[in-house]
Parts: sequence; C-alpha cells; structure tokens
Amino acid sequence: MLSTLAAAVPESSQLGPYVVTFDMNTNSQHQVKVIPPVEIQSATIYGAQIFTDNNTYAVLSIREYASPIDSTLGLYKELFAMNEALGYFNTTNAVDRTIDGHDGFLLTSEPIPQNTGVPAGTKHFRASYWTDSTKCPCGPVSVGTTRVDIASAYPQDATENLLNSLHVVKGQATAAAPAAASGSQDMPPAQN
Repeated sequence: MLSTLAAAVPESSQLGPYVVTFDMNTNSQHQVKVIPPVEIQSATIYGAQIFTDNNTYAVLSIREYASPIDSTLGLYKELFAMNEALGYFNTTNAVDRTIDGHDGFLLTSEPIPQNTGVPAGTKHFRASYWTDSTKCPCGPVSVGTTRVDIASAYPQDATENLLNSLHVVKGQATAAAPAAASGSQDMPPAQN
C-alpha cells in the first residue's frame, strides 16, 4: 500500500504492533510503503520504505526478538560497517548519538572507487538503536529485544531530520497522533 504524504508534516505509520512517527522536513513529496512482516526463527521484522525516486530512499526496520539478545552497540556498529563494505561503500564517519531518546549510532559511508554504478558524492547513512537495551549483570554487554535500524540515501539534512524526529512506540496509530490534525495518513496494520 502506497501513500503520498505532505512534506514537512509529522507522519504516522503502523508497522505491525508499532506506531512510527517522523518528520523529514523536506520540500519534496515522498511515499511510504509498509512492508509485510517477515518472521524468522528468532524474530519478527516490521519495515517501511520511504522514497522519492529510485535513488532517494530510506528503509526503516524494527526487529522484535522472541527473547533477549546481545544489544551492545559496538557490535552492531562493526557489523553495519562491514555490510557497507560488502556493497563497495567505505564508512567515513561513525558517531554515537541519541535517537528516539535511546543510545544509538550513525554511520556515514561513501562509495569506494570500484563501485562504478554509484555517482561520485553519493552518501549512505546507517543508524541503529534499541528501544529496550539494558546492561547485563553477566559482563560488559547489554541485552534487548527490540532493535530499530535506519538506512538512508536521502541527503544528510533530511536524514538528520528523520533521526531527530523518529519515535517508535508499541500501540495503535490512532492513540499516538490523530491523522486529521497533522494532515498525514495513518497506514493500516500490516497483514500477516
């Protein structure tokens, strides 16, 4: 299901049991496509694509694990940087930052010269945080059950707006923000 949304207006979408709100504060119109949930042995993944065209997009995913797993941010920072390298992108900046009131990180990557299919100056942004990460008494690690990942090919300012305004909460969209008041549309719950 696609929905064209007004620019610079807080948006609300229902991703499975999660309400996701954000404001990219851009002048361009974009669409949000809710992706049907994917169930794997250890987790259910809820997602959405935000896109303006084939080269300007962001992907948001929420992974809800059946039981607590390692949520130590340094581990995921390394994994995301390695994943970028597999796609011929070099991570040029990695910063710890707060996203949605939680500890998280943002990676900035640029294409390496062998990546001939990508225009020079293109940047990828990858961010992640856990909604429920807690320090484990078992050692210098954290555990959690809900991870939010963001991948963006939007310009840095739109990506920063997305990260600064992103809010994920378990519940129904109508309880989070009435669509009529903001001018945006609630997305229906994804079907199993």
